[in-house]
Amino acid sequence: MSALAFTVRGLGFWTPGYPDLAAWRARPDTWPEGQAPPTEPSAPKAELLPPMMRRRTSLLTRMAAEVAAQALQDGGVDRAAATLVYGSVYGEIRTTLDLLAALLVAGEPLSPTKFHNSVHNTAAGYVSIATGNRAGNAALSAGRSTLAMGLVECAALVAAGEGDVVLVIAEEPLPEPLAAGRRWDPFAAAFALSAPVPGDMPARTCRLEHGPSDMLPAPRPVPAALAENPCAAALALVEALAAGAPARIALEPHLAVGWQCTLGAGA
Repeated sequence: MSALAFTVRGLGFWTPGYPDLAAWRARPDTWPEGQAPPTEPSAPKAELLPPMMRRRTSLLTRMAAEVAAQALQDGGVDRAAATLVYGSVYGEIRTTLDLLAALLVAGEPLSPTKFHNSVHNTAAGYVSIATGNRAGNAALSAGRSTLAMGLVECAALVAAGEGDVVLVIAEEPLPEPLAAGRRWDPFAAAFALSAPVPGDMPARTCRLEHGPSDMLPAPRPVPAALAENPCAAALALVEALAAGAPARIALEPHLAVGWQCTLGAGA
């Protein structure tokens, strides 16, 4: 088995208007003239988190909890034993800016709850507490390469014999002034990974490798606001895995040469 090989056991997905992967895959490729993609306000159920805990969390943490729960259930993974790897480019930046504004503008004391909710591993911590998970967890950020680096981290954990690993990728819109006019829709996806074994579905057995990104087929069209999300590379991967056919997906499409995931790689 390659050191960078794994099988994807389960998937999770959430974005406004599409509460799960089935809803997302049923979307039209194009919208009729005058009809926009769903943009109605919505929030993930995040029922993995107890109600009192859920009320204290940000949209980002609730998205992460929702897709983690979906992937754990879809893959039949023990939620109390899986290692959790959480990837986000900006993390809890909204909470952090709220704290800074309270300190600088209003001169108010810092909220203890907001303070402990501002760290990059907030979602990983809440999910671990809610599930009674005593396995390891990690939180990382690598710009638009966050998905690729998250999968490399997970593949290394799988190769090291750490058992089931769940990768959660989540990103919400940037607040002003950091947004500087840029806008994108919130999005989260999760992947439950483990070591390949004989009998695995071939198209769910994956291998990571480096190669030219411009040689790969273009992904299915998505709404422009979602395509601008810095973690949008996960969209093509989750769709290809759900389709169940061999494919090669660019994990760093912004680079001429970058990490790729080959589906149907064999164990």
